[in-house]
Amino acid sequence: MLTEPDYELSKNQKLFIKDAKKQGHDIDYGYSGRCMYGRKCPSIIVESPGCFATKAKIVWDNMAMDFVLYAKD
Repeated sequence: MLTEPDYELSKNQKLFIKDAKKQGHDIDYGYSGRCMYGRKCPSIIVESPGCFATKAKIVWDNMAMDFVLYAKD
């Protein structure tokens, strides 16, 4: 789990991170979601996608009982 990004953040990703920090979420900067082919992005884990309020463009994957929300670009 990356605690700081080792890549350049997009404007959308910066908004995602700002909102995640404001809402008290732990951010993983090393997530690689569907069709990302190894590229990394910031992500958080929540019980439901509706538990996170942001205007950032996000995608989510179902992880058994939780969801990982992430900002690909």
